[in-house]
Amino acid sequence: MRVERFKDYLREKIIGLPDVASVDTYAVDDAITGIKVTGTDGVELYLHVVRTSPNGGDNHNEPEKIVTKHAVTM
Repeated sequence: MRVERFKDYLREKIIGLPDVASVDTYAVDDAITGIKVTGTDGVELYLHVVRTSPNGGDNHNEPEKIVTKHAVTM
């Protein structure tokens, strides 16, 4: 899963959790954003998502190949 799609997934999982007041983005630098989680008690968490690629890498000039799991029936 590429970083941007993972950040969207993570935001969806965090939004609505107990004690979470808001989930926003923040600028890490000019081209990169992170996820800012604010608790109902005012505590702020700044999440910076990074990636690594397996040997051979991931060609970002091509669309992401999304793989989903399927239920196995016996």
